[in-house]
Amino acid sequence: MAQYDLLVHQMDVKTAYLNASIDCELYVEQPEGFVTVGENGEKLVLKLTKSLYGLKQSGHNWNNVLHEYLIDEHFEQSLADHCVYTKFDADCKVIILVWVDDIIVAASDDLVCSRFKMADLGPLTWFLGISFECRPGEIEMNQSKYTVSQKTS
Repeated sequence: MAQYDLLVHQMDVKTAYLNASIDCELYVEQPEGFVTVGENGEKLVLKLTKSLYGLKQSGHNWNNVLHEYLIDEHFEQSLADHCVYTKFDADCKVIILVWVDDIIVAASDDLVCSRFKMADLGPLTWFLGISFECRPGEIEMNQSKYTVSQKTS
């Protein structure tokens, strides 16, 4: 990233799991306060069509949707780390690092993704417990928040 002097931003995908369809037939009880009953007064359930937070397969379903999108957009998935995607062509250089619904985008130009609703959290400063300081030609990383200075007597 630093060698190409890319702009590095952290993105958050809004309601990421809801972008993925559910991969099995699954029913849930109606949420309290929104309960409707059937013609004979029987309690109804809801059939899910989208993945929800809290389901064990939702992260996997979301990852599949994102992966297919990036591959369709001609990104290459890293063989060494499947969370890293790259796209280098004459127009731009882009490196994407994915951690569930948090994404780091390093690009030669501003990159806008219209497929998913995302919040741009600004230049990368903190990610997965690591502090980042991005300057032209270099990126400094540290975990000094996890170190403690102690006085010795």
